[in-house]
Amino acid sequence: MIHKLFGNLRMVLLIQVGLPVLVLLGTVLMLGLGFINTLAEERLQNDLKQVARAIRLPVSTALETKNFDQLNTSVESVFYINEVYGAYLFDANGNFLVSLGAVEPSQAQANRAIEKTLHGEFEQYENISGRSVYSFFLPLFDLSGRPSGLLQVTRLKSGIEDELSKIRLVAWSGFAGVAVLIILVLTWTHRRAIGAPVNRLLNGMQEIEAGNISHRLQATGPHEIKSLVAGLNGMLDSIQAAEQLAARQRLAQAAMAEKLRQSETLAALGQLSAGVAHELGAPLTVIDGRAQRLMRELDGPDQARQLTDIRNQVQRMTRIVRQLLDYGRSSMNYRQPIALDSLVRTAVKQQDQDEARTLIQQGPTLFINTDHSSMDQLLSNLLRNAWQANPEGTVTIGWEEASRQEVLIYVQDDGPGIPVDQRERVLQPFVTSKTPGEGSGLGLAIVQRIVREHGGRIQITDNPAGQGARIELVFPLTAKQEG
Repeated sequence: MIHKLFGNLRMVLLIQVGLPVLVLLGTVLMLGLGFINTLAEERLQNDLKQVARAIRLPVSTALETKNFDQLNTSVESVFYINEVYGAYLFDANGNFLVSLGAVEPSQAQANRAIEKTLHGEFEQYENISGRSVYSFFLPLFDLSGRPSGLLQVTRLKSGIEDELSKIRLVAWSGFAGVAVLIILVLTWTHRRAIGAPVNRLLNGMQEIEAGNISHRLQATGPHEIKSLVAGLNGMLDSIQAAEQLAARQRLAQAAMAEKLRQSETLAALGQLSAGVAHELGAPLTVIDGRAQRLMRELDGPDQARQLTDIRNQVQRMTRIVRQLLDYGRSSMNYRQPIALDSLVRTAVKQQDQDEARTLIQQGPTLFINTDHSSMDQLLSNLLRNAWQANPEGTVTIGWEEASRQEVLIYVQDDGPGIPVDQRERVLQPFVTSKTPGEGSGLGLAIVQRIVREHGGRIQITDNPAGQGARIELVFPLTAKQEG
Protein backbone atom coordinates (compact mmCIF):
# COMPACT_ATOMS: atom_id res chain seq x y z
CA MET A 1 0.00 0.00 0.00
CA ILE A 2 2.82 2.39 0.94
CA HIS A 3 4.75 1.49 -2.21
CA LYS A 4 1.64 2.09 -4.32
CA LEU A 5 1.00 5.43 -2.62
CA PHE A 6 4.54 6.75 -2.99
CA GLY A 7 4.89 5.21 -6.44
CA ASN A 8 2.07 7.41 -7.68
CA LEU A 9 3.30 10.06 -10.12
CA ARG A 10 1.28 12.78 -8.41
CA MET A 11 2.74 11.88 -5.02
CA VAL A 12 6.24 11.74 -6.50
CA LEU A 13 5.67 15.20 -7.99
CA LEU A 14 4.49 16.56 -4.63
CA ILE A 15 7.38 14.96 -2.73
CA GLN A 16 10.17 15.71 -5.18
CA VAL A 17 8.96 19.15 -6.31
CA GLY A 18 6.42 20.50 -3.84
CA LEU A 19 8.22 19.39 -0.67
CA PRO A 20 11.62 20.92 -1.60
CA VAL A 21 9.85 24.17 -2.54
CA LEU A 22 7.99 24.21 0.78
CA VAL A 23 11.19 23.41 2.71
CA LEU A 24 12.96 26.23 0.90
CA LEU A 25 10.10 28.63 1.57
CA GLY A 26 9.98 27.52 5.22
CA THR A 27 13.71 28.08 5.60
CA VAL A 28 13.46 31.52 4.03
CA LEU A 29 10.46 32.28 6.25
CA MET A 30 12.33 31.23 9.39
CA LEU A 31 15.32 33.39 8.48
CA GLY A 32 13.00 36.22 7.58
CA LEU A 33 11.07 35.84 10.83
CA GLY A 34 14.31 36.01 12.77
CA PHE A 35 15.19 39.23 11.02
CA ILE A 36 11.64 40.59 11.38
CA ASN A 37 11.58 39.64 15.08
CA THR A 38 14.77 41.57 15.62
CA LEU A 39 13.38 44.61 13.80
CA ALA A 40 10.04 44.36 15.61
CA GLU A 41 11.74 44.03 18.97
CA GLU A 42 13.94 47.02 18.20
CA ARG A 43 10.88 49.01 17.11
CA LEU A 44 9.01 48.22 20.33
CA GLN A 45 12.09 49.13 22.37
CA ASN A 46 12.56 52.35 20.39
CA ASP A 47 8.94 53.28 21.03
CA LEU A 48 9.60 53.01 24.76
CA LYS A 49 12.83 55.00 24.42
CA GLN A 50 11.07 57.79 22.53
CA VAL A 51 8.38 58.00 25.24
CA ALA A 52 11.06 58.33 27.92
CA ARG A 53 13.02 60.93 25.95
CA ALA A 54 9.84 62.89 25.27
CA ILE A 55 9.28 63.57 29.00
CA ARG A 56 12.97 63.99 29.84
CA LEU A 57 12.98 67.80 29.66
CA PRO A 58 9.76 68.48 31.63
CA VAL A 59 10.79 65.93 34.26
CA SER A 60 14.29 67.47 34.57
CA THR A 61 12.79 70.97 34.89
CA ALA A 62 10.23 69.89 37.48
CA LEU A 63 12.93 68.00 39.38
CA GLU A 64 15.21 71.06 39.46
CA THR A 65 12.40 73.39 40.57
CA LYS A 66 11.09 70.75 42.94
CA ASN A 67 7.63 71.05 41.41
CA PHE A 68 6.37 67.64 42.44
CA ASP A 69 2.90 68.08 40.96
CA GLN A 70 4.37 68.73 37.54
CA LEU A 71 6.80 65.91 38.18
CA ASN A 72 4.00 63.39 38.80
CA THR A 73 2.00 64.71 35.87
CA SER A 74 4.94 64.40 33.49
CA VAL A 75 5.77 60.85 34.62
CA GLU A 76 2.11 59.79 34.42
CA SER A 77 1.93 61.03 30.82
CA VAL A 78 3.91 57.99 29.61
CA PHE A 79 0.92 55.76 30.32
CA TYR A 80 -1.04 57.33 27.50
CA ILE A 81 0.89 54.78 25.46
CA ASN A 82 -0.49 51.35 26.28
CA GLU A 83 2.83 49.61 25.89
CA VAL A 84 4.30 51.21 29.07
CA TYR A 85 4.15 48.93 32.12
CA GLY A 86 5.87 51.07 34.73
CA ALA A 87 7.62 54.45 35.22
CA TYR A 88 10.03 55.26 38.09
CA LEU A 89 11.92 58.41 39.03
CA PHE A 90 14.98 58.41 41.31
CA ASP A 91 17.06 61.28 42.65
CA ALA A 92 20.83 61.39 42.28
CA ASN A 93 21.25 59.22 45.38
CA GLY A 94 18.91 56.47 44.15
CA ASN A 95 15.93 57.38 46.29
CA PHE A 96 12.43 56.91 44.86
CA LEU A 97 10.73 60.13 43.95
CA VAL A 98 7.91 58.74 41.76
CA SER A 99 6.88 55.11 41.36
CA LEU A 100 4.04 54.35 38.97
CA GLY A 101 3.17 50.77 38.02
CA ALA A 102 2.04 47.45 39.37
CA VAL A 103 5.48 46.69 40.78
CA GLU A 104 8.56 48.68 41.60
CA PRO A 105 12.25 47.82 41.56
CA SER A 106 14.17 47.19 44.74
CA GLN A 107 16.58 49.70 46.20
CA ALA A 108 19.48 47.51 45.18
CA GLN A 109 18.27 47.54 41.59
CA ALA A 110 17.93 51.31 41.79
CA ASN A 111 21.47 51.72 43.09
CA ARG A 112 22.90 49.52 40.35
CA ALA A 113 20.98 51.52 37.75
CA ILE A 114 22.38 54.81 39.14
CA GLU A 115 25.89 53.44 38.79
CA LYS A 116 25.32 52.34 35.18
CA THR A 117 23.81 55.67 34.11
CA LEU A 118 27.02 57.42 35.04
CA HIS A 119 28.15 56.26 31.58
CA GLY A 120 24.91 57.32 29.86
CA GLU A 121 21.54 55.77 29.07
CA PHE A 122 21.23 51.98 28.85
CA GLU A 123 18.65 49.19 28.55
CA GLN A 124 18.23 45.66 29.84
CA TYR A 125 15.84 42.80 30.45
CA GLU A 126 15.37 42.21 34.18
CA ASN A 127 13.04 40.75 36.76
CA ILE A 128 11.08 43.16 38.96
CA SER A 129 9.09 41.56 41.75
CA GLY A 130 8.77 38.36 39.75
CA ARG A 131 7.82 40.10 36.52
CA SER A 132 10.11 39.90 33.49
CA VAL A 133 10.32 43.36 31.93
CA TYR A 134 12.32 45.40 29.50
CA SER A 135 13.73 48.51 31.20
CA PHE A 136 15.13 51.68 29.66
CA PHE A 137 17.19 53.92 31.94
CA LEU A 138 17.60 57.61 31.10
CA PRO A 139 19.89 59.83 33.25
CA LEU A 140 18.62 63.35 34.13
CA PHE A 141 20.81 66.46 34.47
CA ASP A 142 20.26 69.95 35.89
CA LEU A 143 21.00 73.16 34.03
CA SER A 144 24.65 73.02 35.07
CA GLY A 145 25.01 69.52 33.61
CA ARG A 146 25.27 67.69 36.93
CA PRO A 147 23.32 64.40 37.40
CA SER A 148 20.05 65.16 39.10
CA GLY A 149 18.26 61.84 38.87
CA LEU A 150 17.28 58.76 36.86
CA LEU A 151 14.13 57.97 34.83
CA GLN A 152 13.24 54.27 34.34
CA VAL A 153 10.46 53.23 31.93
CA THR A 154 9.53 49.53 31.66
CA ARG A 155 7.53 47.33 29.41
CA LEU A 156 6.51 43.74 30.00
CA LYS A 157 8.69 41.27 28.15
CA SER A 158 5.57 39.20 27.52
CA GLY A 159 4.03 42.15 25.69
CA ILE A 160 6.95 42.22 23.30
CA GLU A 161 6.74 38.46 22.92
CA ASP A 162 3.00 38.72 22.25
CA GLU A 163 3.65 41.17 19.43
CA LEU A 164 6.32 38.89 18.01
CA SER A 165 3.98 35.89 18.34
CA LYS A 166 1.33 37.72 16.35
CA ILE A 167 3.87 38.39 13.62
CA ARG A 168 4.92 34.73 13.63
CA LEU A 169 1.29 33.58 13.56
CA VAL A 170 0.52 35.77 10.57
CA ALA A 171 3.70 34.64 8.81
CA TRP A 172 3.14 30.92 9.39
CA SER A 173 -0.54 31.23 8.48
CA GLY A 174 0.50 32.83 5.23
CA PHE A 175 3.04 30.05 4.72
CA ALA A 176 0.33 27.43 5.29
CA GLY A 177 -1.90 29.18 2.76
CA VAL A 178 0.93 29.32 0.24
CA ALA A 179 1.71 25.64 0.88
CA VAL A 180 -1.92 24.67 0.25
CA LEU A 181 -1.94 26.84 -2.87
CA ILE A 182 1.27 25.21 -4.14
CA ILE A 183 -0.16 21.72 -3.53
CA LEU A 184 -3.39 22.64 -5.32
CA VAL A 185 -1.49 24.17 -8.24
CA LEU A 186 0.81 21.15 -8.52
CA THR A 187 -2.17 18.77 -8.33
CA TRP A 188 -4.10 20.71 -10.98
CA THR A 189 -1.01 21.03 -13.17
CA HIS A 190 -0.29 17.32 -12.83
CA ARG A 191 -3.86 16.41 -13.70
CA ARG A 192 -3.96 18.64 -16.77
CA ALA A 193 -0.41 18.40 -18.10
CA ILE A 194 0.55 14.88 -17.01
CA GLY A 195 -2.36 12.97 -15.51
CA ALA A 196 -4.78 13.29 -18.44
CA PRO A 197 -2.21 12.40 -21.15
CA VAL A 198 -0.88 9.51 -19.05
CA ASN A 199 -4.42 8.20 -18.48
CA ARG A 200 -5.07 8.34 -22.25
CA LEU A 201 -1.76 6.56 -22.76
CA LEU A 202 -2.70 3.84 -20.26
CA ASN A 203 -6.16 3.40 -21.83
CA GLY A 204 -4.56 3.04 -25.25
CA MET A 205 -2.06 0.49 -23.93
CA GLN A 206 -4.90 -1.49 -22.33
CA GLU A 207 -6.68 -1.58 -25.69
CA ILE A 208 -3.48 -2.83 -27.32
CA GLU A 209 -3.06 -5.39 -24.54
CA ALA A 210 -6.62 -6.58 -25.27
CA GLY A 211 -5.46 -7.54 -28.78
CA ASN A 212 -6.04 -4.45 -30.93
CA ILE A 213 -2.48 -4.29 -32.26
CA SER A 214 -3.51 -1.79 -34.95
CA HIS A 215 -4.51 0.82 -32.35
CA ARG A 216 -2.16 3.79 -32.11
CA LEU A 217 -1.67 6.03 -29.10
CA GLN A 218 -2.68 9.70 -29.19
CA ALA A 219 0.26 12.09 -28.87
CA THR A 220 -0.90 14.75 -26.37
CA GLY A 221 0.62 16.48 -23.39
CA PRO A 222 4.21 17.66 -22.79
CA HIS A 223 7.02 17.05 -25.26
CA GLU A 224 8.40 14.17 -23.20
CA ILE A 225 5.07 12.30 -23.26
CA LYS A 226 4.72 12.99 -27.00
CA SER A 227 8.20 11.55 -27.53
CA LEU A 228 7.26 8.51 -25.44
CA VAL A 229 4.04 8.04 -27.46
CA ALA A 230 5.96 8.39 -30.73
CA GLY A 231 8.44 5.75 -29.56
CA LEU A 232 5.66 3.37 -28.50
CA ASN A 233 3.81 3.88 -31.79
CA GLY A 234 7.03 3.21 -33.68
CA MET A 235 7.57 0.04 -31.66
CA LEU A 236 3.97 -1.04 -32.40
CA ASP A 237 4.54 -0.39 -36.10
CA SER A 238 7.66 -2.54 -36.00
CA ILE A 239 5.87 -5.31 -34.08
CA GLN A 240 2.92 -5.24 -36.48
CA ALA A 241 5.24 -5.26 -39.50
CA ALA A 242 7.18 -8.17 -38.00
CA GLU A 243 3.96 -10.08 -37.32
CA GLN A 244 2.72 -9.43 -40.86
CA LEU A 245 6.06 -10.56 -42.25
CA ALA A 246 5.96 -13.67 -40.06
CA ALA A 247 2.37 -14.36 -41.20
CA ARG A 248 3.39 -13.99 -44.85
CA GLN A 249 6.36 -16.26 -44.26
CA ARG A 250 4.12 -18.84 -42.59
CA LEU A 251 1.69 -18.69 -45.51
CA ALA A 252 4.55 -18.94 -47.98
CA GLN A 253 6.04 -21.88 -46.10
CA ALA A 254 2.64 -23.56 -45.93
CA ALA A 255 2.14 -22.96 -49.66
CA MET A 256 5.61 -24.30 -50.43
CA ALA A 257 4.98 -27.32 -48.23
CA GLU A 258 1.65 -27.95 -49.94
CA LYS A 259 3.24 -27.46 -53.35
CA LEU A 260 6.06 -29.82 -52.43
CA ARG A 261 3.56 -32.37 -51.16
CA GLN A 262 1.54 -32.10 -54.35
CA SER A 263 4.70 -32.31 -56.45
CA GLU A 264 5.82 -35.41 -54.61
CA THR A 265 2.35 -36.91 -54.95
CA LEU A 266 2.16 -36.09 -58.63
CA ALA A 267 5.68 -37.38 -59.22
CA ALA A 268 4.85 -40.66 -57.51
CA LEU A 269 1.58 -40.84 -59.41
CA GLY A 270 3.41 -40.07 -62.65
CA GLN A 271 5.87 -42.88 -62.05
CA LEU A 272 3.01 -45.23 -61.21
CA SER A 273 1.11 -44.16 -64.32
CA ALA A 274 4.14 -44.64 -66.54
CA GLY A 275 4.70 -48.09 -65.08
CA VAL A 276 1.07 -49.10 -65.50
CA ALA A 277 0.97 -47.73 -69.05
CA HIS A 278 4.12 -49.61 -69.98
CA GLU A 279 2.78 -52.87 -68.60
CA LEU A 280 -0.63 -52.47 -70.29
CA GLY A 281 0.60 -51.16 -73.63
CA ALA A 282 1.95 -54.45 -75.06
CA PRO A 283 -1.03 -56.66 -74.04
CA LEU A 284 -3.49 -54.17 -75.49
CA THR A 285 -1.59 -54.12 -78.77
CA VAL A 286 -1.70 -57.91 -78.94
CA ILE A 287 -5.43 -57.98 -78.16
CA ASP A 288 -6.17 -55.39 -80.85
CA GLY A 289 -4.07 -57.28 -83.42
CA ARG A 290 -5.74 -60.62 -82.68
CA ALA A 291 -9.21 -59.08 -82.86
CA GLN A 292 -8.36 -57.49 -86.21
CA ARG A 293 -7.15 -60.86 -87.58
CA LEU A 294 -10.30 -62.64 -86.36
CA MET A 295 -12.46 -60.03 -88.11
CA ARG A 296 -10.81 -60.90 -91.43
CA GLU A 297 -11.37 -64.63 -90.93
CA LEU A 298 -14.99 -64.56 -89.70
CA ASP A 299 -17.94 -64.01 -91.99
CA GLY A 300 -20.79 -63.72 -89.49
CA PRO A 301 -21.99 -60.12 -88.91
CA ASP A 302 -22.74 -60.73 -85.24
CA GLN A 303 -19.25 -61.97 -84.50
CA ALA A 304 -17.76 -59.08 -86.50
CA ARG A 305 -19.79 -56.60 -84.48
CA GLN A 306 -18.57 -58.08 -81.21
CA LEU A 307 -14.98 -57.99 -82.39
CA THR A 308 -15.49 -54.36 -83.40
CA ASP A 309 -16.70 -53.56 -79.88
CA ILE A 310 -13.63 -55.28 -78.49
CA ARG A 311 -11.37 -53.19 -80.70
CA ASN A 312 -13.17 -49.97 -79.72
CA GLN A 313 -12.69 -50.69 -76.01
CA VAL A 314 -9.08 -51.67 -76.61
CA GLN A 315 -8.51 -48.37 -78.45
CA ARG A 316 -10.13 -46.51 -75.56
CA MET A 317 -7.82 -48.26 -73.12
CA THR A 318 -4.91 -47.46 -75.41
CA ARG A 319 -5.82 -43.75 -75.28
CA ILE A 320 -5.93 -43.95 -71.49
CA VAL A 321 -2.53 -45.64 -71.46
CA ARG A 322 -1.20 -42.89 -73.74
CA GLN A 323 -2.59 -40.26 -71.36
CA LEU A 324 -0.96 -42.02 -68.43
CA LEU A 325 2.34 -41.85 -70.28
CA ASP A 326 1.77 -38.18 -71.04
CA TYR A 327 0.95 -37.46 -67.41
CA GLY A 328 4.06 -39.21 -66.14
CA ARG A 329 6.34 -37.61 -68.74
CA SER A 330 7.93 -34.24 -67.94
CA SER A 331 7.49 -31.47 -70.48
CA MET A 332 10.79 -29.75 -69.67
CA ASN A 333 11.91 -29.71 -73.30
CA TYR A 334 13.89 -27.02 -75.05
CA ARG A 335 11.86 -23.83 -74.89
CA GLN A 336 11.88 -20.71 -76.98
CA PRO A 337 9.62 -17.69 -77.55
CA ILE A 338 6.67 -18.83 -79.71
CA ALA A 339 3.77 -16.70 -80.92
CA LEU A 340 0.40 -17.59 -79.41
CA ASP A 341 -1.32 -17.21 -82.79
CA SER A 342 0.82 -20.04 -84.22
CA LEU A 343 0.28 -22.29 -81.20
CA VAL A 344 -3.50 -21.87 -81.17
CA ARG A 345 -4.05 -22.34 -84.91
CA THR A 346 -1.79 -25.41 -85.02
CA ALA A 347 -3.64 -27.02 -82.13
CA VAL A 348 -7.05 -26.39 -83.76
CA LYS A 349 -5.96 -27.85 -87.11
CA GLN A 350 -4.56 -31.02 -85.53
CA GLN A 351 -7.94 -31.99 -84.07
CA ASP A 352 -10.37 -34.31 -85.83
CA GLN A 353 -13.27 -31.97 -85.13
CA ASP A 354 -14.83 -29.56 -87.60
CA GLU A 355 -12.86 -26.33 -87.51
CA ALA A 356 -16.07 -24.44 -88.23
CA ARG A 357 -17.23 -25.28 -84.68
CA THR A 358 -14.15 -23.58 -83.25
CA LEU A 359 -14.10 -19.79 -82.95
CA ILE A 360 -10.66 -18.23 -82.60
CA GLN A 361 -10.68 -14.85 -80.85
CA GLN A 362 -7.65 -13.15 -82.39
CA GLY A 363 -5.58 -11.38 -79.75
CA PRO A 364 -2.47 -9.19 -79.92
CA THR A 365 0.86 -10.56 -81.07
CA LEU A 366 2.25 -12.07 -77.88
CA PHE A 367 4.96 -14.63 -77.16
CA ILE A 368 5.50 -17.16 -74.39
CA ASN A 369 8.57 -19.23 -73.65
CA THR A 370 7.54 -22.84 -74.40
CA ASP A 371 7.88 -25.78 -76.81
CA HIS A 372 5.43 -26.95 -79.48
CA SER A 373 4.98 -30.46 -78.05
CA SER A 374 3.86 -29.31 -74.59
CA MET A 375 1.53 -26.59 -75.86
CA ASP A 376 0.02 -28.89 -78.52
CA GLN A 377 -0.76 -31.43 -75.82
CA LEU A 378 -2.14 -28.75 -73.46
CA LEU A 379 -4.37 -27.00 -76.01
CA SER A 380 -5.51 -30.31 -77.54
CA ASN A 381 -6.73 -31.54 -74.15
CA LEU A 382 -8.60 -28.28 -73.52
CA LEU A 383 -10.22 -28.28 -76.97
CA ARG A 384 -11.17 -31.96 -76.67
CA ASN A 385 -12.81 -31.40 -73.28
CA ALA A 386 -14.69 -28.37 -74.63
CA TRP A 387 -15.98 -30.27 -77.68
CA GLN A 388 -17.03 -33.20 -75.49
CA ALA A 389 -18.96 -30.82 -73.20
CA ASN A 390 -21.40 -30.06 -76.07
CA PRO A 391 -20.81 -32.02 -79.31
CA GLU A 392 -23.25 -29.74 -81.17
CA GLY A 393 -22.02 -26.48 -79.66
CA THR A 394 -19.29 -23.97 -80.40
CA VAL A 395 -15.89 -23.73 -78.74
CA THR A 396 -14.11 -20.38 -78.39
CA ILE A 397 -10.36 -20.08 -77.88
CA GLY A 398 -8.41 -16.85 -77.60
CA TRP A 399 -5.75 -14.91 -75.78
CA GLU A 400 -5.13 -11.41 -74.39
CA GLU A 401 -2.59 -9.49 -72.37
CA ALA A 402 -3.43 -9.96 -68.68
CA SER A 403 -0.77 -7.51 -67.47
CA ARG A 404 2.58 -6.13 -68.55
CA GLN A 405 4.21 -9.40 -67.43
CA GLU A 406 1.50 -12.00 -68.11
CA VAL A 407 -0.64 -13.37 -70.94
CA LEU A 408 -4.07 -15.00 -70.60
CA ILE A 409 -5.19 -17.96 -72.78
CA TYR A 410 -8.82 -19.03 -72.49
CA VAL A 411 -10.99 -21.84 -73.85
CA GLN A 412 -14.75 -21.69 -73.31
CA ASP A 413 -17.68 -23.85 -74.36
CA ASP A 414 -21.47 -23.65 -74.22
CA GLY A 415 -21.96 -26.98 -72.44
CA PRO A 416 -23.46 -27.59 -68.98
CA GLY A 417 -20.46 -26.03 -67.20
CA ILE A 418 -18.55 -27.26 -64.16
CA PRO A 419 -20.10 -26.83 -60.66
CA VAL A 420 -18.18 -24.49 -58.38
CA ASP A 421 -17.60 -27.16 -55.75
CA GLN A 422 -15.95 -29.45 -58.35
CA ARG A 423 -13.63 -26.96 -60.05
CA GLU A 424 -10.67 -27.69 -57.81
CA ARG A 425 -11.24 -31.45 -57.86
CA VAL A 426 -11.42 -31.84 -61.66
CA LEU A 427 -7.80 -30.67 -61.84
CA GLN A 428 -6.71 -33.74 -59.89
CA PRO A 429 -5.82 -37.03 -61.65
CA PHE A 430 -8.67 -39.48 -62.37
CA VAL A 431 -11.37 -36.95 -61.38
CA THR A 432 -13.91 -35.99 -64.05
CA SER A 433 -17.26 -34.20 -64.20
CA LYS A 434 -18.41 -36.38 -67.11
CA THR A 435 -20.59 -39.46 -66.87
CA PRO A 436 -18.76 -42.75 -66.18
CA GLY A 437 -17.09 -44.21 -69.24
CA GLU A 438 -16.80 -40.87 -71.09
CA GLY A 439 -13.51 -39.63 -69.68
CA SER A 440 -10.36 -40.79 -67.95
CA GLY A 441 -9.99 -37.79 -65.63
CA LEU A 442 -6.44 -37.13 -66.83
CA GLY A 443 -6.93 -34.37 -69.41
CA LEU A 444 -7.13 -31.38 -67.04
CA ALA A 445 -4.56 -32.96 -64.69
CA ILE A 446 -2.08 -33.02 -67.60
CA VAL A 447 -2.99 -29.40 -68.42
CA GLN A 448 -2.36 -28.31 -64.83
CA ARG A 449 1.01 -30.10 -64.74
CA ILE A 450 2.18 -28.39 -67.92
CA VAL A 451 0.94 -24.99 -66.70
CA ARG A 452 2.83 -25.34 -63.41
CA GLU A 453 6.00 -26.43 -65.21
CA HIS A 454 5.76 -23.16 -67.17
CA GLY A 455 5.38 -21.11 -63.98
CA GLY A 456 1.75 -20.30 -64.73
CA ARG A 457 -1.61 -20.89 -63.11
CA ILE A 458 -5.03 -22.23 -64.11
CA GLN A 459 -8.54 -21.11 -63.17
CA ILE A 460 -12.00 -22.48 -64.01
CA THR A 461 -14.90 -20.01 -64.23
CA ASP A 462 -18.26 -19.64 -65.93
CA ASN A 463 -18.53 -18.70 -69.60
CA PRO A 464 -19.14 -14.93 -69.55
CA ALA A 465 -21.06 -15.21 -72.84
CA GLY A 466 -23.71 -17.41 -71.23
CA GLN A 467 -23.96 -21.13 -70.46
CA GLY A 468 -20.83 -23.24 -70.23
CA ALA A 469 -17.39 -23.30 -68.68
CA ARG A 470 -14.32 -21.13 -69.25
CA ILE A 471 -10.80 -22.31 -68.48
CA GLU A 472 -8.17 -19.59 -68.14
CA LEU A 473 -4.42 -20.17 -68.32
CA VAL A 474 -1.98 -17.46 -67.25
CA PHE A 475 1.63 -17.67 -68.48
CA PRO A 476 4.61 -15.36 -68.05
CA LEU A 477 4.91 -13.05 -71.04
CA THR A 478 8.20 -13.05 -72.93
CA ALA A 479 9.67 -10.88 -75.67
CA LYS A 480 10.11 -12.09 -79.25
CA GLN A 481 13.46 -13.78 -79.76
CA GLU A 482 15.90 -11.48 -81.54
CA GLY A 483 17.67 -12.61 -84.75
